Amino acid sequence: MPSTSAALLLVLGLPPLLEHAKLLAQWDGDPPVAADADASTPSEPVAASDDGLPIVTSLDEILASAPATVVPARRTWVRHRIRPRERLTQIAARYGVRTEKIFKWNRLDPNKPFPKRRRRIRIHARRIPPPRVAVRYVVVEGDEWGDIAAKFRVENPDLRAWNWQRRSLAPGRELLLWVDPGAPQTLHPNKGPALSDTIEVLGNGQSKGYPDRGRLIDGVMLPDSDLYTKRTSGSGLYGSAHTIWLLRTALANFRHDTGFEGEVVVGAISRRKGGRFSPHLSHQSGRDVDVRLPRLPGVPLSTIDPNPDEVDWHATWALIVALADTGEVGRIFLDVELHRRLHEAARQLGVSREEIREILQWPTWNQRGNPIVRHSRGHTGHIHVRFRCGPDEPKCKARRRR
Repeated sequence: MPSTSAALLLVLGLPPLLEHAKLLAQWDGDPPVAADADASTPSEPVAASDDGLPIVTSLDEILASAPATVVPARRTWVRHRIRPRERLTQIAARYGVRTEKIFKWNRLDPNKPFPKRRRRIRIHARRIPPPRVAVRYVVVEGDEWGDIAAKFRVENPDLRAWNWQRRSLAPGRELLLWVDPGAPQTLHPNKGPALSDTIEVLGNGQSKGYPDRGRLIDGVMLPDSDLYTKRTSGSGLYGSAHTIWLLRTALANFRHDTGFEGEVVVGAISRRKGGRFSPHLSHQSGRDVDVRLPRLPGVPLSTIDPNPDEVDWHATWALIVALADTGEVGRIFLDVELHRRLHEAARQLGVSREEIREILQWPTWNQRGNPIVRHSRGHTGHIHVRFRCGPDEPKCKARRRR
């Protein structure tokens, strides 16, 4: 019987496997099993359902007994047991790896459906989160699907799928949930850096004309700052003085209010003198700013268009709120395919439907409303922020009517 290392070499080939063999030599038998390999339940459940799963009333009950996420000094091989409705993109984000690597490590064809009977996969993990937990929740009067999903920070479609037999939410009925206590908590209210007394802008750049047919007079370059990372060296990072001041103010408030420590990448704004800025249709008058969607911890930042499961939607919502709170944002563009994820994140953070509706209308559109977030096809890896004209920009004009 060949050893584990030898068998792996025969299956996958010698060249890339020398490093793997070295790691495998550390194992005694099978590779170590990730926390998700076996179900974990709270140590002191309030009660138990007929199938033995704990009955919980809040997410805090689960988090209180969950082990902490482990970040090993070096990447570690683990085996992961796939849970109901779990996507490979979610699994990749949990362990801080790329989805395509999971296909490679497990000899899967990305062009073919995932094998239905495949329940375990191998992962060379950067971080090892605690396991997903199967629990029961008893419906109470007034509960709605969206309320329960938000309470336990699960996706609404998943909640419905786990409980497909339950068409109505009658009080007293038990629902099955697979809760992830290892989901990163990246927002730490009131623990961010102190705000500066003043935010200086060197220059008096002014926007002229329309966003998609305009110019920039004496454009102001976005300066270096610990608040954000500039995607380029600066050739496309010029804006009006009004826009640069608002952007820096919003990002400073975002960092201060949320304590978010992840990277915020600012992409295109405008060229120094404005005008056409390929491949953008707008970004001509120094008022349009592209900001990449924040990533979850461990997700490689090199991916320009991340999978939705790799995005930190809680941080994205908080960032949009900080921008909107300036009172000078006309529109924020985001592909409609991502609006559900943004809406669910806001609900999970405890934001009321009425407050959300002022920023985002989902799933229905009300013609009488005037939300800040609007659909724009292709905006899947970043938000496109359009600031209003400044008070000292007489030649600046709003969006043209078509």
